[in-house]
Amino acid sequence: MDDICDALLGYALKRVVLGAHDYPESHKRLYPGDVLSVSRWGNLYEHFAVYIGKGLVVHYASDDGDWGGDVRVRKAALDDFVADSDGYRICRFPKSMPIAGYHLYSHNETVERALSRLGETDYSLFSNNCEHFAIWCRTGLSLSKQVEEFLREIVRDTPLA
Repeated sequence: MDDICDALLGYALKRVVLGAHDYPESHKRLYPGDVLSVSRWGNLYEHFAVYIGKGLVVHYASDDGDWGGDVRVRKAALDDFVADSDGYRICRFPKSMPIAGYHLYSHNETVERALSRLGETDYSLFSNNCEHFAIWCRTGLSLSKQVEEFLREIVRDTPLA
């Protein structure tokens, strides 16, 4: 799984950084089906969503933000998604990858896949978070580089018995 995650997220995911000075002018560069990420808490983690057009995104979130009691897949205003960050990044994916299960869905299909999961409450930080969701919508693979890196650090720092 590490190789798959590294191959997809380390090589394939190219981010176009659009800083606060580009926003909202950058809306002209956004297309429904784009996968977006924003840095949170001083770059502690990245939050992901799928842009569906008309200034809206679909992502895992609570009523009060990224975290909270009632985390589910929901629609939100792009402005709310970008709030408290320095702008957003558009994640680009290659047309093909030599990875089983990888399929680059069209922008329209990506929107349909995101909308098909509205209301879903199966959030899991380690196996079904906002990054898993957004990347699955675009590629069919449920992956999170952040989780992979975290788990790799735990294993690296765990003494062998």
